Amino acid sequence: MTIEVLTIEGEYSNINLTFQVGGADVADSKTVLISMIGKGRTKEGEKGYDKTSYYFDEIDKDISTSFFGSALYKVLINLQHDVDKWLIFGTNRSSWSELLYTIDEKYHDEVIELYDKVYDEENKGISQELLSQWQHTLGKYIPGIHLIIVDPLDYKIYIDHMIKEIPDEKRKLVLDITHAFRHMPVIIAFSLMTLKHIKDISDIMVYYGAFELKGDKQYTPVIKMDFINTLVSYAENLATYKYSGYFPPLLELLGLPNTQRTYFWLEMNRQPRTYLEKINLALDKISIQDDYQSTIAEYVKKDLSPLIGASLDKRMVERGKFFFDKKQYLKALILVYEGIIIAIGRKYKDITPLAYDVREEIRRFVKNNKNDIFKSELDRETYKELTFTRNAAVHGSPPRGTQQYVEEQEYFESLFNRSLKLYESIVEEGIHAPNI
Repeated sequence: MTIEVLTIEGEYSNINLTFQVGGADVADSKTVLISMIGKGRTKEGEKGYDKTSYYFDEIDKDISTSFFGSALYKVLINLQHDVDKWLIFGTNRSSWSELLYTIDEKYHDEVIELYDKVYDEENKGISQELLSQWQHTLGKYIPGIHLIIVDPLDYKIYIDHMIKEIPDEKRKLVLDITHAFRHMPVIIAFSLMTLKHIKDISDIMVYYGAFELKGDKQYTPVIKMDFINTLVSYAENLATYKYSGYFPPLLELLGLPNTQRTYFWLEMNRQPRTYLEKINLALDKISIQDDYQSTIAEYVKKDLSPLIGASLDKRMVERGKFFFDKKQYLKALILVYEGIIIAIGRKYKDITPLAYDVREEIRRFVKNNKNDIFKSELDRETYKELTFTRNAAVHGSPPRGTQQYVEEQEYFESLFNRSLKLYESIVEEGIHAPNI
């Protein structure tokens, strides 16, 4: 079944976004342009499609065309972009003939015969053979142009083509989402978010020729939605924070730069109390703004606040819980185990942090005083299983009866939660221990 592209008042369906991910613009970098082409409005009594004038702030000039992509291509070239790939997605009934106006008018006579064939056939469904001829001819004047017929409901076809066509070398990418079924730009935009991590895409810019916003204006507005750059950066850095706990890039987006040292100190189990207090105070100020940043600030603050002023063992256990939630089980295991050892040393000998030899003394003390330190048989068993599991995971040693904890996730999670309760029991109900 052939489906024709929907239009607004006979003109192409429009939208324009611009987002840029990471890094600054480099005008002379190689660029991939991606466009979608729909079905234009024909002018009564004339051959060809109706045009509108798009005004571009970048060049302080308007360009008249029925296909926004052709105007955008010229602007990019004018701005010194090296467009070495131009992928154009459309249906077999799209206005492929309008690409004639992308090339210099002095060459039109050389291609006019083929243009007529394309124009006549696209109205009933252009063949792949004829479209390939048209692509080959246009390629003499527009290197890297690739015309791609798609079924609009084949959602995977866009990313499949982009994976093949976008080079692995560093590229900027410009997406023109002006002409298409409404769902096509959405699919391509999300596909690019995946491709950004597969290909070496430095920047993504999205344009939209907003015909529906023209009204009684002389020119059709060209919209660049720069805020999308910010949203994409937040999405990436929130994902990084969510799954790794690394917060400096996210805090920088919130206006809090230079927090790498704080993160490093936390990773090294130092006490960056002053730094954390400053970060927390800044997050407090952001959180009262009542906007999207305030929500993000609260999201980070709930993880950092418990670390302020906490004892070393408390910070280690809190970080262990943090990494456990992010499925970083080895870090969680080590932190909780060491937190329990340090808590015992602090509770019974007021020693923290513990040097290696003292920590070994604490372990021997625990072995000899289990009934005094632990309140129940379950606590004693939990400590033993936690110790053997930690050794097996860290050193790759035999699990010594705790095989299920290093091979079955649900068993490990159960042990971890029991270990948290064990820590709480030690901290809240510690006893006076004999001299070590």
